[in-house]
Amino acid sequence: MGLLFFITMIKYKIIFIFLLNSIFCFSQIKVIEQKSTNVSLVGKISHTLADQTSGLSRKLPIVDPLTSLGNLDLNQYKELRKEANDIFKTVGIRNMSFLKGEEFSATLLFFEDKDKYLLTFRNSNYNYQNESIWLSKQTKEELYQLIVTELEKKTKYKNIEVVLDDNVVLLISINRKKVSFNLWDGYNFVQSYWYRLFKINKLFGN
Repeated sequence: MGLLFFITMIKYKIIFIFLLNSIFCFSQIKVIEQKSTNVSLVGKISHTLADQTSGLSRKLPIVDPLTSLGNLDLNQYKELRKEANDIFKTVGIRNMSFLKGEEFSATLLFFEDKDKYLLTFRNSNYNYQNESIWLSKQTKEELYQLIVTELEKKTKYKNIEVVLDDNVVLLISINRKKVSFNLWDGYNFVQSYWYRLFKINKLFGN
């Protein structure tokens, strides 16, 4: 009888310790649900293996980095690129795509908490590398209108330096009916692929 009572008490103690431990462990957990309402996909350009340089003028001028683009006292892209690129990496961009596992050549995301847009494009020199820059709502609209206006002129070749928010200098290259984005990181040029107007419209959500 005494042995049975002893075994029963041991069982109760084990159960009590297990329940106490479970309650204690649970109290250390803080559950934070993932929300996707903060970031929205405004527009995109799907990645393609097609030859996007077809139709370009063969005689392209040499880009001189020793102007506004190369002036690192003015051009803050080198200082700000890491933060923008790191934020882009945290976004589940593929989950926003209609096609599963779709690759992107360029995207435009809107961050509601920042009230800003994040423009990201794939580096044509290093296909695995993405580069991102922040745009305010006004800058986004003005940049889009500038690109559309220049493409409609069908200029043989033209480079335009644009100072964006936070003194980030973007070089827009126009070649006939196509445009590319260029950034200078202090050591190398980062260049997007060449895009026609209908792709720019998709990128900017128009």
